[in-house]
Amino acid sequence: MLFLLFSVLAPEVQARLLNQDAERRFFARDLWEIQDKRFTNPSVYSRFPRLERKLGISPSGYDEPLDSVYSCARGLVYRVQSGDTLGKIARRFGTTIELIRTLNGIKGSHLTVGQRLRLPDQLFTIRIDKLLNRLYLESEGVLIKDYPVSTGRSGAQTPEGVFFVQSRYPYPAWFHKGVVVPGGAPDNYLGTRWLGFDKPQFGIHGTIFPELIGQSVSKGCVRMRNRDIEELYEFIAPGTPVIITAE
Repeated sequence: MLFLLFSVLAPEVQARLLNQDAERRFFARDLWEIQDKRFTNPSVYSRFPRLERKLGISPSGYDEPLDSVYSCARGLVYRVQSGDTLGKIARRFGTTIELIRTLNGIKGSHLTVGQRLRLPDQLFTIRIDKLLNRLYLESEGVLIKDYPVSTGRSGAQTPEGVFFVQSRYPYPAWFHKGVVVPGGAPDNYLGTRWLGFDKPQFGIHGTIFPELIGQSVSKGCVRMRNRDIEELYEFIAPGTPVIITAE
């Protein structure tokens, strides 16, 4: 029955479904490779424990820290090697410099050989529901936190499918009608953070119009309040999957 249903679909629809299936399989393979490297890395000293309970679901709030996320994070203790930098360690373990700093109370970038660092050992996924205009941060199927967002308006729909974070920039410059609006400028529509997809010109970013969050008003990108995306940005490394649906 499924084969018959697939065979009557238009060729371009068939191709899109096959591509998405291939992306999901590659994504699953990459996750296993990253996990295997984390557990077999010879520089990993030990694992620090987490509470044996699921992370709680928390609505977005400006005054609410993510203490519950950090306290329940499963992780590793890594011993710094000669030549290590925060950037190298973050890439090796599929995390972010920002999250390493937060977990270890590091203000700058200086590391000492032999220093022990707490590193996250969990992979994150972003799921976006266009109908509800909500973004969900998940880890291993557990919902960590959800945020209100804005998605594409009629005629400029946010694309659906499986994407991967390819670029991440604090205070991104905005290229608009041949003019470069510098990052941090009060008229920069991208706000304070950018998480770009592997689909060119699409991504998740902040906004200077927080009153429009929750509505379908963008030109296709996903908008978040600046405070929200600054919080999310800390967890999202390049390669993080983004699943966008309209359910």
